[in-house]
This record gives sequence, structure tokens and C-alpha cells, in this order.
Amino acid sequence: MPDPLSRAVSSSVFQWDASVPSIVTHAVSDMAQYGIFLAVLVVGLGALWAAGGSPRDRVVRTVLRLLPGILAVGIALVAAHFIGQVLPEARPFVALGQQPLFPHAADASFPSDHVSGGMAMLAARVGRGTKALTVVIVALVGAARVLAGVHWVDDIVGAAIIGLAIGWVISTAWSGVFAGRLRARTA
Repeated sequence: MPDPLSRAVSSSVFQWDASVPSIVTHAVSDMAQYGIFLAVLVVGLGALWAAGGSPRDRVVRTVLRLLPGILAVGIALVAAHFIGQVLPEARPFVALGQQPLFPHAADASFPSDHVSGGMAMLAARVGRGTKALTVVIVALVGAARVLAGVHWVDDIVGAAIIGLAIGWVISTAWSGVFAGRLRARTA
């Protein structure tokens, strides 16, 4: 077991039995598996909401707002896969010999693809409220994946750091490229 927090909660959290109401298991399972799509929806709608102008301008602005986030997600997912190959860590359900809340491959646990990609999405140019809501959703996805027994707590924390770092680099580079182009056009 990689981290002390996971070790402390493993005996109670990673076990799902008939005593847990099915609505709870379904909610955790659904958030763990599909919650990331809610975060994508929030980011996409936030970019659309922030774009103004004619319908054509709105589409172009929305795409330009989303491109850095899409690029950051792609890089974060590749980085997460590479890290998982280099530093393989058994998933909780494998290490503890238990069943996860939903069927899952017994591949590397560290880092979480869902959380690294979700946090990298924050590179998209959307409003602060949308970013805050996205962070909350991705945090809930991470917590649900721990509760479902498919990730350790440090998988989620590490993935958040990786995703945020990649998102920041892409966002900063994207801003630099467009700021340079704007200066060149006005000079």
C-alpha cells in the first residue's frame, strides 16, 4: 500500500458489501466512471458561454478557448500512461485481493488518468467559476475512484499535480504564442 491514508482507510473503505445501500454504490460507481464527462461538459459549456459575437465568431472563439485544454489533456494522458509503465503500482483491489466496485483492468494504478486529464482541462480558457466547478467535479471523481477501490489516495493527489503542471505549462505557452502574435500584428 503506497500511502498512509490509504493504509488507514483500506479495511473499511475498499470493501463493498450488501450492507451498503445500492444508491450509494451506484452513485460512487457512476461518479468514478462517468463523472469526468460532467467535467468536460462544464468546461465546454463554459467556453461556449464565454465566447461572444456572431454564431460563427462564437464557434471560433469556443474552439480557441478549448484548444489549450484539449492539448493539455492529451499530453497529460500520455504522461500518465508513461509514468504508469515506468512506476507500476498495483491497484488497491489487486493489492488487497478484493473486488472493485465496478469491473476494472488490473493495470498500473499511479497516476489516475481521469484526474490528470481532468486537472489538465483547466488549461482551457474559461471563466473562474467554471474552473472552480471543474476542480470540484474532478475532486469528486478522484474521491469516488478511491472509494471504488481502483486507486490509492496518492494516485489521485499525484495525478492532480501532474495535470495541473501540464495544464499550467500549456496555458502559459498558449498565452505566450498568442500574445506574441498580437504584438506582431499591432507593431
